[in-house]
Amino acid sequence: MRQRLRGGLVAVTGMLVALVLAGHRLLPNWRGWGNTLDSALPWFGLAVPLLAVVALARRSRLALAGVLVPAVTWGVMFGPAFVPVARTGHRDLRVVHQNVNLANPDLAGTARALGATRPDILVAAELYDDPVLMNGTVDPAFAREIDPGLPYRFPDNPGIAVWSRYPFEGRPMPVPGVPRSRWATIRTPWGPVNLYAVHLASFRPGEPWVIAARNAEVEALAAAIRADHSPRIIVVGDLNTAATDREMLSLTETLTPAAEQAGGGLQFTWPAALPAVRLDHVLTRGFTALDSRVLPRSISDHRAILADLRVSPP
Repeated sequence: MRQRLRGGLVAVTGMLVALVLAGHRLLPNWRGWGNTLDSALPWFGLAVPLLAVVALARRSRLALAGVLVPAVTWGVMFGPAFVPVARTGHRDLRVVHQNVNLANPDLAGTARALGATRPDILVAAELYDDPVLMNGTVDPAFAREIDPGLPYRFPDNPGIAVWSRYPFEGRPMPVPGVPRSRWATIRTPWGPVNLYAVHLASFRPGEPWVIAARNAEVEALAAAIRADHSPRIIVVGDLNTAATDREMLSLTETLTPAAEQAGGGLQFTWPAALPAVRLDHVLTRGFTALDSRVLPRSISDHRAILADLRVSPP
């Protein structure tokens, strides 16, 4: 009887894990803890092997059945990310992004590493965005490494600097409600592309006012995208929003994450030493992601991301 009871406890725990995985967005977002739970969601999979060990030790069929439920739930939710999608054809655009870290002591080295990826569009967050120290300009050591390969650069740097192989139409404009942002139309050989480069507000568990500010900026960005009926859009930057965060739904209802479309794992980017969450994203409309990957660790606290995109037929 005691063994059956212990097996039942394992089964109930497994069912609770599965319910949280499947229904996390239904849980209240009290003081931002719903967002925090969403961000940690992939790590709930660690409960499966732990519960399986206990179930095997108890030799309980009920417990093993209970472990199977969260295992299947996690596999359905996250398993497809580990299946690379084989797509042939030449890329049209390579987009590279990194939060290079405001305290980075070797910006020139970081710039060389990013330039070595041969991007067509490069977006760098936290590139000396202090308006008093730098007057909104790009760090010259970084720019010297990037300018020769990417001749077109956004004229100011509100915490998000942008380079492009192709020219811009008009002056880049801020996204309403998103202070560290710029959007512009890029004239490419395949037609105009609306690029949104963003660095959203920080996400800090336990500080609901900070999370609320982040959520407000996500919604402002999503509103701008909903109002933009252009056939080709790229949103890139440090969104400070996990792929599993419920706030991401307002963006992915009209945009496709390159990482999910291309496959290749969960692609965590922060913290760089031992990534636990993906805060940096490339989201698109009118493109197919041929490849998406996280680049090797550099001196920054974020890892860089790369997405190879092909223009989708109309």
